[in-house]
Amino acid sequence: MPKIKTSKEEVLKKVIPVLRTRGVQNSSMNELSKACNIQKSHFYYYFSNKEELIKEVLATVHSYFNYNFFRIIESNQLNMHEKITKMKQLFDKIFRFSDGGCIMANTALETAHLNPTYKKEIQLFFQDFILGLQQLLSPYYSIEESLMLAEQMVQDIEGGILLMQIYDDPKYLNNAIKRMETIILK
Repeated sequence: MPKIKTSKEEVLKKVIPVLRTRGVQNSSMNELSKACNIQKSHFYYYFSNKEELIKEVLATVHSYFNYNFFRIIESNQLNMHEKITKMKQLFDKIFRFSDGGCIMANTALETAHLNPTYKKEIQLFFQDFILGLQQLLSPYYSIEESLMLAEQMVQDIEGGILLMQIYDDPKYLNNAIKRMETIILK
């Protein structure tokens, strides 16, 4: 394998699609290093073990999502319809046009009952997802009701992603997003 200098960010960017489609358990360090076109030992320059790599991947995905999601939600230049349009574009990019669906949900389903190592990172991602939607709802609903509706929307979207993957049909995610839109624009 050729020796290629690569940054930690480039490594993470290349392993995310592999982990999204193959999962944590089915992705060996050898396979991940091949996807990055680097030697396996190069991973250990950045990450002491596979668990550290996976935690960094989850943190990177979480950070990317938060940056883009909250930039939309907190924008004073966008009205509510524009925010929803931008959110739908973000969801398409992250969940629909990326093979494998939601890496957080996939990792949670794959590892939560066997190895709770990644549970905290996954919880933080979903807490922020809920918090963002709750912020959009808070002008129109009580704190309790906006939290309940935000939790319901995240559950619905994640279920839509799962069914979209199982049936290879985007209608499930589209329907979840339409229901979210109806609640927010009420």
